[in-house]
Amino acid sequence: MAIIGTIRKHSALAVIIVGVAIAAFVIGDFGKKQSRSTNNIGAVNGDDISYVDFNNKVEENLEYQRESSGSDKVSEEMTYQVRQNVWNTLIRNLVTGDELDKLGMTVSPEELFEQVQGRNPHRYILQYFSDPQTGQYNPAAVLNYLRKLDQMEPKAKTQWLQFEKAIKEDRLETKFNELISKSYYVPKQILRKQYELDNRSLDIRYISPNYYSIPDSLVVLSDEDYTKFYEKNKFYFHNEEPVVELEYVMFEVKPSDKDRKDIAEDVSTLFADFQAIKDPMTFVNANSDKKFDTGFINKGMLPQELDSLLFSSPVETVIAPFQEGSAWYMAKVMGKAARPDSMHGAQLLISWAGLGVSDSITRTQQQAKRTADSLLAILKANPARFEEITKVISDYPTAKNDGGLLPWFPDGNANVSPFFDAGITMNSNDVRIVETRLGYSLFKLIEKSPVKDKVKAAILQRSIEPSNQTFQDTYTQASMFAGTYKTPEAFDTGAVAAGVFKRQAQSVKPMDNTVQGLKNARNVVRWAFAEQTKVGEVSPVFDLQGTYAVALLKNRYPAGYQPLDKLKERIEPNVKNMKKIEIMANRISEAMKGISDLNDLASSFTTRIDTATVTFTGMNRTMIGRENEVMGELFALPEGEMKGPFQGNFGVYVVIVDKNMEAPPTDNFSYELKTDTQGWNTRVSNSLYDALKKQAEIEDHRELFY
Repeated sequence: MAIIGTIRKHSALAVIIVGVAIAAFVIGDFGKKQSRSTNNIGAVNGDDISYVDFNNKVEENLEYQRESSGSDKVSEEMTYQVRQNVWNTLIRNLVTGDELDKLGMTVSPEELFEQVQGRNPHRYILQYFSDPQTGQYNPAAVLNYLRKLDQMEPKAKTQWLQFEKAIKEDRLETKFNELISKSYYVPKQILRKQYELDNRSLDIRYISPNYYSIPDSLVVLSDEDYTKFYEKNKFYFHNEEPVVELEYVMFEVKPSDKDRKDIAEDVSTLFADFQAIKDPMTFVNANSDKKFDTGFINKGMLPQELDSLLFSSPVETVIAPFQEGSAWYMAKVMGKAARPDSMHGAQLLISWAGLGVSDSITRTQQQAKRTADSLLAILKANPARFEEITKVISDYPTAKNDGGLLPWFPDGNANVSPFFDAGITMNSNDVRIVETRLGYSLFKLIEKSPVKDKVKAAILQRSIEPSNQTFQDTYTQASMFAGTYKTPEAFDTGAVAAGVFKRQAQSVKPMDNTVQGLKNARNVVRWAFAEQTKVGEVSPVFDLQGTYAVALLKNRYPAGYQPLDKLKERIEPNVKNMKKIEIMANRISEAMKGISDLNDLASSFTTRIDTATVTFTGMNRTMIGRENEVMGELFALPEGEMKGPFQGNFGVYVVIVDKNMEAPPTDNFSYELKTDTQGWNTRVSNSLYDALKKQAEIEDHRELFY
C-alpha cells in the first residue's frame, strides 16, 4: 500500500510522469472509425472525434485529478490543461496509429513483463519503486506490490493498470523512434566536409560603424523596402493555425480606502475576541483567511515581521494586530521547543482485540501491555534483534516484509506524531513503548536530524481584499468604457481618458487559455475567434477573477503566411533598421573610393577596429560571427585585402582577413560521426511525430465548444 500511496501522491500521473501515454489509456478506442456526426469536435484523416465522447474522456481525467489530489475542486487552469492533454494524446494516437499498424509494431506480454519485473526495468518503475532517501531501486518492492494487487481496492487496481499502460505506450514510442533513428547513415565524404568546415577558421580585423546614428528623418521607406524585408523574413510570418491580434485594457479590482478602513475595524473586533478566547487554535481555524500550520514551525517559514515577533516573544505572548503586505496578522505564542525536522526508526506493534488491525488478534489490552513490557526488556538489552523479532511477532501487516521500518518522516505528520514526540528525547538505538490507536508499539529510533528552535502559535490572518461594492464600482467603470469607446480610434483615446494602459497581444491562437498579461482568458479568445466578431470590434466586459478586461479585435489572420499589408505597422521598425544599414553601406562605399587603409576608414566613421577568430560553422560570439550570409562571403576572401562593405542583419562590416587557417589533415572522423548521430537521434525524438502530424489532415473545432 505504501507504493500505491506514492503513486497517488504524484497526482499528475496523467500529466507529468506519463504525459500523453496515460491519457492514451483513457482515450481507449478513439482511433477507430466513427460514424460522422454534426456534433464533432474535430477529425483526423477522416476519423471523426465526437464532442460527447471527447468530453466524457475529459471528465474521466478530471475525476482522476480530484481523486489523486483529494480535493473536489479543480482549477480552471487545470481543467484547461486536462482538455489540452486529452486532445494532444488523441491526435498523437490517431496520427501515429496507422504508421504503427503498417509496421506491425507492438509490445508483447513478455516484453511488458521485462519492462516491469526484468533486470532492466522501465524508468517509471525505477522512479516509483526506489528508496526516496538513497535513490536505489528495490526489485522486491515491485514483487511485493504485485502480490497484494488482488487484495487492493478497485481504485488502486485502476491506477496500476494506467501505470502499466503508460509503460507500454512509452515503450512503443521508443521502439518507433529507434526504428527511424537507426536508419541513419553518413557517408565518409560528408563527414570529411563537415570536419573541414568545423575546423577551418579566420583571423579577421573589421569595423562596423553604428547605423543607429542615422536619424529617422533621413529614412524614407518605399513599398519595395517593405517587400524586400518581408520576403527575406517571410518564414517568421507563417501561422500553422489561424491567429488574431488583440488590444485590451484592464480594470484591476483593488481595495478602496473604505475597504481598508472597514477591514481594520473588523480586525480590531476580532482581536478583542482573540484576547478573551480560551481556545485560540479553534478560534483562528474558524476565523483566519489562511490556515497556518498548527504544529511547530521553523524560523523563516512565516511572513518576516510575524516570524520575528513569534521567535522573540515568550510563550503565552499575545501579538497585537499589525499589517504586513496585503494582510493583517495577530497571533499567540503557544509553545517553543528544540525539535528535529525529521527522523526514522522502526516499530514492533502489539495490538489487542477490537482495534481493527486483524480479526485473528484475541489478546486483551492488559495482555498486550505485558507482552510489550517483556519485549522491551529484551530489546533494550539487545537492540540489534529488533528487526528479527519484529518480523516474527509484530501485528503490523507489512512487518514480516519490512521489519517494521518507518522511513524518514517529518515533524508535523499526524500519522506518526506519537513516534516523533517520543523520538525527540531518545538517542539512536533507544527503544520505547508508544501507545497509538493500533495498540502498543515498541519504537526504535534509528536516526534523527539536528534539532532546531521552533515555535508553535495560533495565527490569524485577515486579508485586505476589495469589497463587493468595490467589485461593482470597478465593473461599472469597465462597462462604461466598453459602451463608450466602441471603435479602434475611440479605444485609443478612451484608454488615455480612463487612465488605463492599453496592452497588445499578438499571435493569439484559437485554443489559447491566456493572453499576454491575462490569465484564464479563454472567454476573451473565444470572443475573438467567434464568426460574428468583426475586426475593429470592441468586446463586452470580461470578468477574469479579480480583473475586468475590455478587448479590441485589431486583426485576424488565417493559417498560412500573414499578408504584408497587415504587417506594415508591426515590421516598420525593422524595415527602418534595414534601410539604415543600407544607407550606411552606401556611405562606406563612397568613403572607400578614397580610403584604402582600415585605420583611416575607422577614423572617418568614428568607430573602432575589432578583431576576432571565426569559424564557418561554429558558435561565434561576436556580432559578425552571427551574420551567416556575411560569414559565407568572408571565407571566400583573400588574405590581407580590405573588403566590403558587407550588409548583414545587425550592421555593416568592412573586413580584412589576416589569416586563413585550414583544418588540419585527418582521416579520423569518429567525432563528427558521433555528433551527427546524436543530433539525428535528437531530431527523431523531438520531431518525428511533428513530421507525421504535418502530413495529416487535422480538423480542430474545439473553440466552438470550450
